[in-house]
Order: sequence, then structure tokens, then C-alpha cells
Amino acid sequence: MKLKRITESIKLGLGMRKGSTSEVGDVESRRSAYREFDQKLAELDDVHAELTTTDIVVTGRHGQRIPARVYRKKGATNRGLMVFVHGGGMIMGSIDSNHRTVSRYVERTGITALSVGYRLAPEHPYPAQQDDVIEAIAWAHSHAGELNIDRAHIGLVGESAGGGIAAGVCLRLRDAGEYPIACQLLVYPMLDDRTNSAGTMASKFLTWTVADNQTGWNALLEGKAGTDDVPEYAAPARATNLQGLPPTYVEVGTLDLFRDEDEKFANDLEAAGVEVEFHLRHGAPHGFEVFSPELLPRVFRQRAEFLAKYLGD
Repeated sequence: MKLKRITESIKLGLGMRKGSTSEVGDVESRRSAYREFDQKLAELDDVHAELTTTDIVVTGRHGQRIPARVYRKKGATNRGLMVFVHGGGMIMGSIDSNHRTVSRYVERTGITALSVGYRLAPEHPYPAQQDDVIEAIAWAHSHAGELNIDRAHIGLVGESAGGGIAAGVCLRLRDAGEYPIACQLLVYPMLDDRTNSAGTMASKFLTWTVADNQTGWNALLEGKAGTDDVPEYAAPARATNLQGLPPTYVEVGTLDLFRDEDEKFANDLEAAGVEVEFHLRHGAPHGFEVFSPELLPRVFRQRAEFLAKYLGD
């Protein structure tokens, strides 16, 4: 199938992180910086009068307790469900730190969302993260009536590390033949543990650096990043069979460390016969819309249109 490729220029002031000063492997310093940044974002939190939220705990088959949050738009009749998988380099993030982002998706689409607080590495290495997302999907299936959703219209939305986790979950569910996924929306997904170079990009524009990437992948893979011992599900860029995956939206900026791996993944999906919509944002770094959402309404409009196409009634 033909790859729908969209490119556009985005001019952003890069008055943000200029690159990590933390050493490779320093998880705690990165978590501390993330919490500080997250606090600043929380001060800008919008009032979402049209939304209702319900916090739940999903109990996994191994006894793990997975925090999650259900978002609904008041008066919405759409019976689709987006399962949201947050970013954070496999080592950071929570349902609280992504509240504004999920709210924005639900406001624009009217689609119910289930945001999953999966376990983090290195305390919980692969496959804990994917296991938790699959448990959340299973919970949604068993509570479809209560949620007023259609099991045939469940999609995955993942950003950064969450995009990589979502892509791995799609591969696992395809091979297991359970819990069919209607679509996956992957925003600058973290897909390849072998990425260890910024190529020709100036390092000063990277908001997620090579050192950050090595730290996150090695935390997830217990120091095995870049070796032959990495499963395809853990790093979906390694997958050799992409046939039978759901329609996929992939988005990345030209100033993102993940640019090459994401574009290759979109091309590989297209070659495997998967319907793909690929967005390349010129002049945009990793996490660009988080920093300047007011400048980028078209980005969320395009994502909402994709979700509505596959999760709508």
C-alpha cells in the first residue's frame, strides 16, 4: 500500500534543554530533572471542564498493580478507546505527568482514553512495560460494557518510549492472535536500541540525547542494548515481519535522535503492506508539541483525524 507521507516546516524557539549533562547510566539524575520539568508543566495545566476522569488500578496476572486513568468527554457518543502509553525513556513518566497530553487527545476526538502507568526500568526490565499495557487492554475488554466501548475499536497511542512499547505490544498481540488493535499512533517512537549516533544533526538541538538513549535502553534491557540478545518485541525496529499490523501513524521531527529509525520503520511497514501515514516535521526536536502546543494546533488535528478514522463509530 502507498505510504502517505506528509512533511511540513515548524519553527520553534529552542529555549529548552540543550542536551543532557548526565552520564550514561545515571537514571536518578534524569528522573530528578524530569520531575522538575514536570512540575513546571503542571503549573500550566489547563482546565478541562468537558472531561471526566476516573482513576483505577488494574491487577495483572502476576499480581502487579497497574495504575490507570479513564478519560471521557462529557456528552460524547463515540465507542472507540485509545490506550495511551506515556513517554519517559523507559525510566520516567506516569499517568499524572501526561495528563495534559491525554486530555488534549480526548477533547479533540471525543474518544475515551485509558492511560496506563506501566512499571519503569531498571527496577522492572523488559517485558514488564508491555505486559502492563496488555493487562490494561485485557481489562478494557472485560469492562467494555461499563466503559461503553466497542472491542473492535481499540487503538494504541504511544509517545517516545510509549511509542516503542505500543509498537512492541502490537507485534505481540498480532502473533498471539488476541485483543485485535484497530490502529496505532506512534509519536516520535523509541524503536531501536542500536541508535547511538545523532548523525549530521547538531547535538545542541537534541532534547533526548545519545547518552539519554543509551541509559534508557540499557535500563530496559539489563545492559544488553546493541547486542544480539535483544528480542524483536523489545526493540520493534529489529522486527523482520511487519505484515498484518494495524494502520499506523508515525510522526517525528528532523531534529530528533529518532528521525532515521522512525522513517525506516514507516518505510518497512509500507513495504509489508501496512497502511501508513508518516509525518516528518521539519525543524522540530523531540517532544516539540509539549513545549509549544499553542503553536501546533494542526499537529493535534492531524492525529485526531487519524484516530477518528479508525476508532470512530
